[in-house]
Amino acid sequence: MNADLETDVEIRDIAVFAELAVWEKRPDLRVLCATAQDRGALDEEAIDTVLPGLSPHARGNLLRHLGYLRLVGRDGSLTALGRRCASSGEAPAWEQGVYRLLVAHHPLFDVDHHVLDFVRVPGDGFDRDFDRREPLPSWFTPGHDRVFPSVFERSRRFSVAKFPAERGQDPVCRSGEMIKGKLRWSIDLASGDNEWTIEGQVSEGWKKGGGKFRSVSESVAVEPDGLADLLADWEPRWNPRTARVEMAYDGEIGPDGRESFQRSWKYGPQQAGNFGSFDEVEVRDVPVGPKTTDEARIWAAAILVARAEAGDGYMAPGDWRSEWIDAIEDTPLAKWAGDAPDPAELSEVGGRPLAARTRWLLTASADLSMEA
Repeated sequence: MNADLETDVEIRDIAVFAELAVWEKRPDLRVLCATAQDRGALDEEAIDTVLPGLSPHARGNLLRHLGYLRLVGRDGSLTALGRRCASSGEAPAWEQGVYRLLVAHHPLFDVDHHVLDFVRVPGDGFDRDFDRREPLPSWFTPGHDRVFPSVFERSRRFSVAKFPAERGQDPVCRSGEMIKGKLRWSIDLASGDNEWTIEGQVSEGWKKGGGKFRSVSESVAVEPDGLADLLADWEPRWNPRTARVEMAYDGEIGPDGRESFQRSWKYGPQQAGNFGSFDEVEVRDVPVGPKTTDEARIWAAAILVARAEAGDGYMAPGDWRSEWIDAIEDTPLAKWAGDAPDPAELSEVGGRPLAARTRWLLTASADLSMEA
């Protein structure tokens, strides 16, 4: 049971003074962070087990450096960045300056935004255009624990820690909205596995010659039960107790009578809980079944009629009854369909009149035996 959601997403070009880190390979720091992870914290004694022979002063400097990089806290315990360094072997190289940040905004993302890339802005002492400055969007909050992959240089990852400003002043920026991007989110509604990507297009200022981009696939933390609730919001016939859509027969069985009891549907604009709104929603492989006895019997009869038409041969009364049992066994029809009806009484199935030849295939065998 899967869902594909798609919507336009706001993308902004935000120029702002920021503290930013580019992640780089640091196998030396990975060893230290891994040691801290094993021992619960990093102190001078732990450093000595990895780098024996350092002076107390050198060990103290190393601890302070890891603190500056925000890999360890004041007590020597690993931060979220330190845990990432222990697993990936990368560490942040912090810097400050003016950057243009390519930022997508949608409730699906952690704290409503995702930074797609950045470029450093060279200083310009003649820039006196103060009127274009504006407050940062309220949804754009920094966080050094978050690591963003670049959409243009896949090997580059970075973090945006904070937006320094004068004491008592809020940070300001220059901001411009770009061509909207396309956000696509695919979900396994049963397991909770999911991934999303953003596609868009940038101008010359971002990439030489401009061009299209597609972000790497990422996921959001969700509970499978919550995803089933999403389906209930989109599909009023969904029954969480039976875990299927309860519906009348829709004429969608295969021409040979095969029935998967799964359906796919497309919906227009929908709300996806706290994950925001989407312009298009498609669900696939959704379990379906009848809600009433009448619906189940029509469904089962449609399967048997299709089998008879595909086989193009007489169906004896005994065959009809055994085929009925086979059609409903271990399916959502089993609870409701009951015993096989008399095929001679069938004039239509699911609103579709039976062809004369079909009625003959279902009843001729019985008529001949009666004549005999």
